[in-house]
Amino acid sequence: MRLDEERAVLLAALGVVLEQSQEDDGDVGNDEGDHKTSRQRPPYEERTERTSRARYSYGTRGAEALSAEDTAQQDEADRDAEITAVADLSLFQTSREHYGVFYRLDLTLGVPHLRIYMPEDEGQLKIRCYLVRAAQDTPLHEWFITAREHEGSPAYEEARDTAQQHLLFAAGELMKRLFWSGDVETMHFPDELAVIRIA
Repeated sequence: MRLDEERAVLLAALGVVLEQSQEDDGDVGNDEGDHKTSRQRPPYEERTERTSRARYSYGTRGAEALSAEDTAQQDEADRDAEITAVADLSLFQTSREHYGVFYRLDLTLGVPHLRIYMPEDEGQLKIRCYLVRAAQDTPLHEWFITAREHEGSPAYEEARDTAQQHLLFAAGELMKRLFWSGDVETMHFPDELAVIRIA
């Protein structure tokens, strides 16, 4: 018995059905013939769904389609990197106005990130989490970057960490007010915020 046949027999015993390769259109079974597993190609619709890139776009339109897809993938990768990045500074708070809600405020990559955790009646986690960030091209987005890039006097350098904590606290209060002025159920928020639900 060849190695491919042995693997197919072992996987068949576990209930795994292998896809049929282009070269091998036959059935695979063991020597005794009692565990014969037929390998089938997926339907045409499934095969075409796997290749989501525009295969038949030519010229300028094809280049635009591919660059738009690459840009979307890059934006998603950047967003994921921001979400998982290690915070330079973190503050934790419970809400006084909303029962069961607590906040985690991070300074990540020079931009404030507010995570809002609230109770949820449905689902396995029984909690919702929203990631709230300052929208691009807003002063809130630039505050920390500007403060970080400034090279000041020795006295300023000594006070920089304390100033960043106070600035982060103030940014968090602003972001909380803007978040709660929006509509959580329809995900409509003021333009100064970028909000995504992450749990």
